[in-house]
Amino acid sequence: MDIINLLSLPLLATLMGLALSFASRFLAVEKDPIVDKISDLLPNGQCGQCGFPGCAQAAIAMSEGKLGPDCCPPGGQALALKLSTLLNVPLTASSDEKELPQVVEIDPEICDGCTRCAKKCPFDAIVGANKQLHGVLTDVCTGCGMCVSVCPQDAFSYKTDPIFNDDWAWPKPVIS
Repeated sequence: MDIINLLSLPLLATLMGLALSFASRFLAVEKDPIVDKISDLLPNGQCGQCGFPGCAQAAIAMSEGKLGPDCCPPGGQALALKLSTLLNVPLTASSDEKELPQVVEIDPEICDGCTRCAKKCPFDAIVGANKQLHGVLTDVCTGCGMCVSVCPQDAFSYKTDPIFNDDWAWPKPVIS
């Protein structure tokens, strides 16, 4: 009786594993590979600036031709160029100008530390405690503007941040 109890659990686990492997093979949903490539390029911050609730929905719309390659403001011109070459779609005339991505900065004389901006930021790019001065991590900020819309003091301003541009390069080291 003890042997039946000992062997029943591994046998049941093996049968369930086989059933799951067959189900995953025969019930698999095929994905469009171009959607995965587009989704890998997008920042995946779910900021909603393109008009879709998330980057996955925007990638599907781009692959179907419903959304242009220059729809993502946080990605900037560099992302638009990559998406236009991937989708083989020309950029519109308005997006041909070279625009650097925008990030926000906080005016320290206006900020009163209400923390509304830090709660609204989907990228956790704003640091600071309640009733204290806040700061923006420009390496993380995508310029989505969600913090700007909730600030009651209008303490935010936009600035260009060239570090996100694909045209910059590290200086070559000098060998002496």
